[in-house]
Amino acid sequence: MENSIAATVRSDDARGKGAARKLRASGKIPATLYGAAAPMSVEVDPRALDDIFRVSRNHNTIVQVNVNGQDVPCLVKEAQRHPLSREILHVDLYAVPEDRDIEVRVPVEAVGKSKGAGVGGKVRIIRREVRVVCHYRRIPTTVQVDVSSLDIGEQIRVSAVPMPEGLRIAYETDFAVLSIVGKSKRGEK
Repeated sequence: MENSIAATVRSDDARGKGAARKLRASGKIPATLYGAAAPMSVEVDPRALDDIFRVSRNHNTIVQVNVNGQDVPCLVKEAQRHPLSREILHVDLYAVPEDRDIEVRVPVEAVGKSKGAGVGGKVRIIRREVRVVCHYRRIPTTVQVDVSSLDIGEQIRVSAVPMPEGLRIAYETDFAVLSIVGKSKRGEK
């Protein structure tokens, strides 16, 4: 598989700061795999992980982690990086469940040309990301919001964003996702 990396289970004596430093010196990094089973300490190749995300440019990319000959679909939940070199120091891998939906943050993308753009209006994205609930195989790259019907001063609320079947946006209040801003021609004299 294209988005796959190999992981080796770390022994109990290969834990702690000293062991992590030795592991990094050998070209690997410590990782924690959690989700369906008990958390497991593993080691992975950070270059392979960087390559996957450099190609996909999507933080919701599913990575197939091969542990003991078994592929486990995972999301990278957190990657700790060195503050200066930006090298990955540690990753948390979440084994996504096959039998239920998960919640992920997905970037909002405005599509189309708004009516208000013709008179100098601009799209203002209020929420750069929204929480989407779906099966891991259906995670969208972006949530596209059509702005072609909007005029200056109008907005689209999260409840009005259409989603494909099997996906839904999780929200507690009906917040504005984006709006069209600019000077209104109606108010000028």
